[in-house]
Amino acid sequence: MSNKKIGLIAGNKRLPFQFTDWAKRHGRDLYIIGIKGEVDEKLKNEVAADRYRDFYVCEISKSAKFLKQNGIDEIVMIGGVAAAKLKLNIDIIKIAFRLLFMKNKHKGVFTIILSMFEKGGVKVRAIQDFMTDLIIGEGSLGKIKPKEEDIAGFNKNLTKILDYIGTGSGQAVIIYKEEIIAYENFKGTDDTARRAAAKRAEMGAKSGGVMVKIMEPGQDSRVDLPVVGTKTIETIAKYGFDGVIVEAQRAITDNTADTIKLANEKGIFVYGVRI
Repeated sequence: MSNKKIGLIAGNKRLPFQFTDWAKRHGRDLYIIGIKGEVDEKLKNEVAADRYRDFYVCEISKSAKFLKQNGIDEIVMIGGVAAAKLKLNIDIIKIAFRLLFMKNKHKGVFTIILSMFEKGGVKVRAIQDFMTDLIIGEGSLGKIKPKEEDIAGFNKNLTKILDYIGTGSGQAVIIYKEEIIAYENFKGTDDTARRAAAKRAEMGAKSGGVMVKIMEPGQDSRVDLPVVGTKTIETIAKYGFDGVIVEAQRAITDNTADTIKLANEKGIFVYGVRI
């Protein structure tokens, strides 16, 4: 592969480091924009000082300007955004105004941000375009397989799951005994698992149940794909669930080898289904 320049808009967790490693191994000339309040400070050590900038989450015009000044016309946007710092600027005002006319605010935010970057001359690419090994395909990722009742519970509740995820409130639910016992909200996956475990205890059980993580229907797959990584596996094991079901080809790991290894050790299944 050539030394073509590429940019990274980096949120939290492990994926930005994974992409940085990929870029180095493939000889890509990487520039990084860290999202203030989210990015791991250690990421700035992965590139030269003049190739790293911190910007607020909605400083799209400044980000695009930095990228274009350095001859970059394509980027990936990866890593979580949960507590990003905001700063009032013209970009936030533009986003807020456009959102007034959008029914789905969650999906609308990503649509607007992507279009603003592209109007600034920067094409947004999906991480799975480059790191195909991260994609979770159809079937079991490791050696552990779901039980028939796990799949039956998923199929029985699929319409409810898609309806909820379509609201933009969260990407995950937890099913126990073919009943959805917890829906993800802004507090995240760990809180969802904790609430589900409490509900399951009320039902007289200490273990069992399946997490489902699905991307919002119709959402652009270049951003905010569901991620099943080692932290997800640890959370599932901690609360005594059996595994996680995702939509095949529309979910990724943060490191496939590490995720498979830990899932096998913990007896947790990771299973991709076609929807």
